[in-house]
Order: sequence, then C-alpha cells, then structure tokens
Amino acid sequence: MTRHSELPARARVAVARVAVVTVLTGYAALAGAQAKPTSTIEIGPGTVDDGSYKAGEYNGLEKKGAFGIGNVDWRGGAAGYNSDSTLRWRIKGTDLGLETRDASAQIGQQGKFRLTFGYDELRRNRSDTYQTPFSGTGSNILTLPGSWIVPTVAGSSGTNNVTNIVSARGLVPEIGNAPYIDVATNSAAQGALRTPTAAQQALVNAAAAADLGLFHDFNLFTKRRRFDVGLNYNLDQRWGVEVNFRPEHKDGAKPMGTVSRSTGADISTIIPDVIDTDHNQVAVSLNYHGARSFAQAGYYGSTFKNNVPFMSWQNWATPTSVVNTMSSTPGNTFNQWNLTAGMNFSSTTKLVATGSYGRNTQNDAFLTDATTPVVPVRSLDGLVVATTFNTRFTTRPAKKLTLAAAYRYNDRDNRTAVNIYQYADAGEAPAANASFTAGPNNPLGPVLAQNANANRPYSRKLNQVTAEADYGFVGGQWIKLGYEFEKIDRACAASWISCADAATTNEHTVRADWRASLAEKVTARVGYAYSTRRAPDYNENAFLALVPYANLSPAAATGGATALSFMQANGWNGWGPAAGFAVTTGNMNLFFPSNNALANAMYANNNRISELPGMRRYYVADRNRDKLRASLGWQATERLSFQGGLDLNKDHYPSSTYGVQDGKNWALNVDGSYAVGDDTSVNVWYTYEDFRSLTAGNTYTANSNVAALTNGQPGAVGLSGNRCDDYATLRQRNNNNKLDPCLDWSANMLDKANTVGAGLRKRAGRFDLLGTLILSRARSETSPAGGNWANNILNGPGGPPTAIAAFFIAAAPMPTITTDTGELRLGGRFAINARQSVRLDYSYLRMRSNDPAYESMQIGSQSGVLPTSEQPFNHGVNIFGASYILTF
Repeated sequence: MTRHSELPARARVAVARVAVVTVLTGYAALAGAQAKPTSTIEIGPGTVDDGSYKAGEYNGLEKKGAFGIGNVDWRGGAAGYNSDSTLRWRIKGTDLGLETRDASAQIGQQGKFRLTFGYDELRRNRSDTYQTPFSGTGSNILTLPGSWIVPTVAGSSGTNNVTNIVSARGLVPEIGNAPYIDVATNSAAQGALRTPTAAQQALVNAAAAADLGLFHDFNLFTKRRRFDVGLNYNLDQRWGVEVNFRPEHKDGAKPMGTVSRSTGADISTIIPDVIDTDHNQVAVSLNYHGARSFAQAGYYGSTFKNNVPFMSWQNWATPTSVVNTMSSTPGNTFNQWNLTAGMNFSSTTKLVATGSYGRNTQNDAFLTDATTPVVPVRSLDGLVVATTFNTRFTTRPAKKLTLAAAYRYNDRDNRTAVNIYQYADAGEAPAANASFTAGPNNPLGPVLAQNANANRPYSRKLNQVTAEADYGFVGGQWIKLGYEFEKIDRACAASWISCADAATTNEHTVRADWRASLAEKVTARVGYAYSTRRAPDYNENAFLALVPYANLSPAAATGGATALSFMQANGWNGWGPAAGFAVTTGNMNLFFPSNNALANAMYANNNRISELPGMRRYYVADRNRDKLRASLGWQATERLSFQGGLDLNKDHYPSSTYGVQDGKNWALNVDGSYAVGDDTSVNVWYTYEDFRSLTAGNTYTANSNVAALTNGQPGAVGLSGNRCDDYATLRQRNNNNKLDPCLDWSANMLDKANTVGAGLRKRAGRFDLLGTLILSRARSETSPAGGNWANNILNGPGGPPTAIAAFFIAAAPMPTITTDTGELRLGGRFAINARQSVRLDYSYLRMRSNDPAYESMQIGSQSGVLPTSEQPFNHGVNIFGASYILTF
C-alpha cells in the first residue's frame, strides 16, 4: 500500500545485536559466568510511558502502561557429574509477560533420547492510525453504514457544466465547494472558472457531514502462535530416528489495496484484509552414522489452510448496487522425500550428496460470480513436482592445497493443466467480443467477457557446476580461485506459445579470494567475483501465452490472419511498428490501427499485451556483475582492537534499453573495542550503506491525427516546454506520439543510511552496568528525468490557432523520505548475595520519519481512493523495568 524509509539490512542487524539487551531478557552473559549450569527465575514489573506500534513492532511493547517481566530457566535431573544417571531436563521461558513469549521443555538421556516441547508467539504491529468507515472490520464481510452518502465535488462534465462528480476529496467541504473549470462542450464559457451553485454545495456538505463521523480506528497487526513437539531417539550407536511436528496459527489483519471499475472508473479502497491461517509441518528422518560415512532418509510434509475464503466489501462510490468480492490466498499441501549421504574416503577426501523429490498441490474451489462467465474447471487442480540433487566433493592432495567440485540440480516441474478463463475487469459488467463469437472458426469458444486469459504454469530447471582451489603460500597467506557455471531453463509445457521471457539464461562466474595473517596482529581478506549472465533469445512476445485468442483469426480479418501471424510476418512485437500516424487499411487497420500497438479486442483482452522494444525484465536480462569484499582486523594491543569491512556490488544490464539499467551498492563498517581494565570495556562502531539503481521506461501514447483543441471551431495548436523534441504543433506531436523522445523517462533511486553506536560495560564489586547508544539516519531519494504532456484546460472554443494547446511538464524530484532513529539502553544488576540479585533497566526509543506517501492517505488528498488517515511513524518512548532474580 505504501512504503516507509527504514534502516537498511546492516543497520538493522547492528540494532538487533543490541536489542537483545533489553528489559525483556535476562542477563545471559552474567549467568554464563557461573561455574556450572544453574537455574534462574526472574520476575518483576515494567512500564511503557507511551504507546507506539512502531516502537513495539516486534517486541510486544506497543501499549502504554504496565507489563510483566518473566523469565525462567529451570534445570534438573541427575544430582551431579559423578551421578550414574544421565537423565536431564530443562524448562525455559522468555518474555512470559508479553506477546513475544516463548517457552520450551525438554527431557533426555544422553546418548539415548531427547523429547522436546516448545511454544512461541510473535506479534507484528503494522498500524495504529488506520481508519475506515466500514462496519464488520475484523471479519471478511465489510459493509458501509446505512447513513453513508457518496462524497462528491462540484464540477463540470462534457455535457453539463453544473453537476456533482463522485470524489473522495469532497469529504473536505472546502475542496468539494471550490470553484471549478467549465469543460462542457456546449458552454459558451468553456475554460472559465465557475462558482458552485447552492444545490451543488448542498450535496457536498450533506455527504461530508454524514460520512466523516463514520471513520473509526482499526489497528492492523498479525500474531503468530507456534507449537513444537520433537523426539530424537538413538536405536544404537549408529542408528537413530527423529520426529518433529510444528503446528502454527496466524491471525490479524493487514492493509490490502483493491480496485473496482464498476462505476466506470478506477475506484480504490484499502481494506483491512483478515488473516486466519493454519500451517502444519511434520518431519521424520532415519539417521545412520558410521565410522567413515553417514546417511539420512526423511520425509517432510506441509499443509497450509486459509480459513478466510474471500473478502467482500461495498463499493463506497456506489454502495447501494455494488458489492466487490475477492478470493483469498488458497490452501496447499506439500510432501517431500529426502535423502542425504556422505563418505569420508580418507582424512582429506570426502563426498556429500543430497537429493529430494516433492509434490506440491493446490485444489481450493474457485470463487465465481456474474463477472466471471466462463470458468471451465471447478478448481486449479495445481501440481508442481520438485526434484533436487546436490553433490560436493572435496580433497586435500597436499598440505596447503584443497580442491572442491560441486554440482547442483533443481527441477521445478509445473504440471498444472492450462485452461482459458473469461472475466470482466474489477467488477465491470461482462461484455461480449464481436470479433470472437461462436462458430466453426472458433475452436476456443465465444468470448463473453472483456478478458479471455489462460493460466501459465511456469517451470524452472537449474543446472549449476562449481570448481574451487584453495592454496596456502608462505607467511600465512592463502588464495582461493573458483569458477561457476549456471544454466536456467524456463517454460510452460502446456501453453500454446512460449511463456518464458527468456527460455534459457547462462551465467559464468569467476572469483578470487586472498586472505592473510600478517605480523600476528593483522588479518586481512580481499575477494572479487565477476559474473556475466546472457539470455540468448529474449522473447518480447512471451506475454501472448496469456491470451490464446491471439492465435485465432478474428471475424473481420482477411486471409485467416491472427494477431500472432500478422506480427510475425512483419517482425513486430505487440508494440507494433516504430512509426508515426498513417491511415491504415485491411488487416493493418484491424491489428495495428494508425500504426499503434496491437488492438486489445484482437486478442480478447481488456489490457494491452505488449512490451516496449528493448524492454528487458531484470531477472533474465543480460547482466554484468562485479562483487568486491574486503576486511581488515588489527589487534593493536591486548586491550585494543579494530575491525573494518567493505562490500561493493555493481550490476550493469548492457542489452536493456528499458527496464533496470544499473544497480550499485556499497557498505562500509568499522568497529573498535577497548578494555580499559579487567572490569571495564568500551566498543564503538559505524556503518554506512549506499544503494543506487537506475531504471528507464517510456510513457506509451497512441498516435492520432488530432490537429487542435477545438469544439467545432478553430482552436489551439501550439506547444510549449518541449525542448526534448522538435514538434511545433499539436498535430506533429500527435502524429508521432509513439516516437516522441519526450515520453522516454528514467528514475535514479538512492537509499543511504548512517549508523553509529557505542557500548559500555562496567563491573564494580557487586554491580554490573551495561549501556548502549545507537543513532541512525536513513534517506531515500528518487530523481526522475523526462516528463509528460498536459492539455491546456483553460483554452475554450474559438481560441486563436497559435494559442498553446499543450504544455510539456518536466518531471521533478520526489520529496526525500527520511528516518532518524535513536536508541539508548541502560541496565544495572546488583548482587544481594550469591543466589539473589536485582536488576534495573531503562530504554529510550526514538524515531522521526517523513514519508510523502502518507500525504496521499489523508482525507481530501485523492479523488478515487478512500482515505485511511494513516500517519508516518514518529515516537519517543521510555521503558522502565525492575526485576528480582533468584539463582538456585
């Protein structure tokens, strides 16, 4: 629905390292100092001074007020190490007072068996500022209250200059009652500003008064509850069995964007999509461990069930007549059989191989209604067969030389049958296609709706070969050389034409690594890899697999021509000829009228099925990739050490005129630690991340022969702002819309983040003190080039022929997305005696973010989108905790 600027991966990892030292966890490091395993119980109160879904996104501290601190680690069994019994048991619980709690229990006899039980839950908070007028939130049927009135704004249409237009912006009366431009073609004042009439204002005001009070808060979050049961049993010294069962339930709600065209335009609603799923997993294995070999045979099963079959909601723009329905994620079942084996031929040579065979099925019934007139089967009856095989051979023929070779095979064979489904877009009424009616020349059947699409069962087969050599030189230096070849084949076995953008991609990678231990205090490592991926035959017409009627001759075609045959005869894809406007006749006028893109009706689809010539999808496009990794460690003294690392990645797509052009990212990290004394240590770190990508595209616009903005009288013909082309008149531009260089665009996207942190640990007598501070600043910027045309809406009939008809509006940089975060964590523990201690903790979590995407969610911001009023995340939260710890 939207995006937030958050910490990139490295910064999040740095934060996570420190986040474990919170009011929610015990002093594991301190407890680890005990001479032998002991049991501990920790209980106490905590409090949060302000509620924040973002501050408590994953830690269970989203609510203002008190919470309980509860941690237990209770161990038992044999009395001591000298006991004849080897029976041991353990009960452990963490965060027991929060919705991030987990608990486990295990009992086992060393060398014989181990039985485990586990439970954990995790709540992920999404938004506590989401608002909606719908009743029934939390269920899968959403209805508008009976008092709802469709919001409108005062405006003008082509036939009426005093009317009200459906628009969510009318929820703000100042916007709905603002002066508007007269666009009626029969108006003498076309292009002039009009003041809304009293009747228009009354409609606006009535809807705003009735509707605004209906919006209410609904918190969006998901919660996962998972159980684990496991048994590991050794039959003897060589043979053992292992059984694990893991049921999981997830519930809650997430935002989901929906679109309806039942009103004649795109009407959008962001609904609270209900989540209620069950996922059960089971794994069974038989294990063998010999003196020089091992083997494992196993089974893995997974069953996913969605307890919400559909989501249904009233259309806010036509609430009395339209109810929109969308099916939810279907359930599926996966069964896999696995085999792993390894052999040590000698102390320096070994071979390991793994293989698996799995079957994934999906067979939930389709959801149908009047907008889906042709659904030939009850369900997908989907089947994917997955076969994998991996093997790796390593040997050390000399003391400082290691050789390795590996092979990987992965075949995802989609055996789902292909069928043609007919439907109308997003709630529109079905409309028959006159070009494909019933008859002897139509073996696929008549087209009764705007779209006749076939499913595409994608299959993917990977073959990968790797070879490596690792050699040690004098002076503690090593060099590692490697080569890898990867071939991926893609296909849809039952489709009428190839569905793969690239049926085959081949990628070669060479790499070299150098590592060394220098002067006993310095370690260094540098690695470089270069890859080239090539797609020998990129298929710009792969999308046609979606529309089988492109292989059927429409009623008006001559010579039995089809969309595909006509394209192939001329060497075009669905974009058509690289030509401007021309009067077309015959089959040319049928398939590519006025030299435009392939006409939708000629392949029975309401959406344009074509790609720009030179467009390459990034996952199969030709690509050159460079990767550089470097690290350096320096143990300056016994107490002082430094580490640093640099990662650099660069991708270039040499054959892509459109699509992703380049991707670059680099990351730097440095950290140092200093032991001031035996009881005091300090560490500091800094990371910087920089991600850049360049994408290119084109705003396709159809050719036309329109010469002026006119209503039966001489009108405007001039252009303004188009320094990117040499067109002087509206007709010149319209004649060459497909070729207009002004419509090419690019977007340069940049994400960068700085993170700095410091930690302190101090022991003084019975006191142990911990402190951590982390500050981060993240920025996301998008700088586009190009632009688009806008007609002069103030030009009325009778305007002078030299007046400006259209302005070229250059693209402007997007507002910067900013996120600044700070975390301060302080903790202290005082030992009352050898068995008892108390702990105090304090954390301050702060975030300041600004994401312009949230502006479009506010009331009055958009016409066809119902607002949700969500706010960007900004918080400052104080967390206090006090607990008593008993060790026994």
